[in-house]
Amino acid sequence: MRLFETLALVVALLAAPTSLRAEGMQVEPGLWEFTSSMPDPLGGDPVKQSYSTCVRDRTITPARVTAKMKECRIWNAVFAGPSVRWKMSCDTPAGPMNGSGSLRSSGSAVSGSLDVTMAIGALEIPMTGSFRGRRVGPCR
Repeated sequence: MRLFETLALVVALLAAPTSLRAEGMQVEPGLWEFTSSMPDPLGGDPVKQSYSTCVRDRTITPARVTAKMKECRIWNAVFAGPSVRWKMSCDTPAGPMNGSGSLRSSGSAVSGSLDVTMAIGALEIPMTGSFRGRRVGPCR
């Protein structure tokens, strides 16, 4: 499921603020590791995934996040100190997904949640997932 890769990209691009500016968050570039957990839409065990990504941009904005994603669009991002909330919609191979997310940073680590509704045919499945991330060093 590409949902986890999409989630990791959103988190990586909105994560690790060192200061807040009107146009977005300042981040510490580097290699970040993320873990996420989402319920299985079919009722099985939660799906967990780990993911690493290199963050190169110093200022992250919702427009920059949306430009790097193919399946999802981010809007209504609200930055408040070490926190950010956003709305999102995605066209995934499994079907359309809409929802919101939130993230809180404590320096070089982040945690947050994602509340989405995934449409599989006529069935709409609400899901709540969680994620954690941390900067582990320079990009390789």
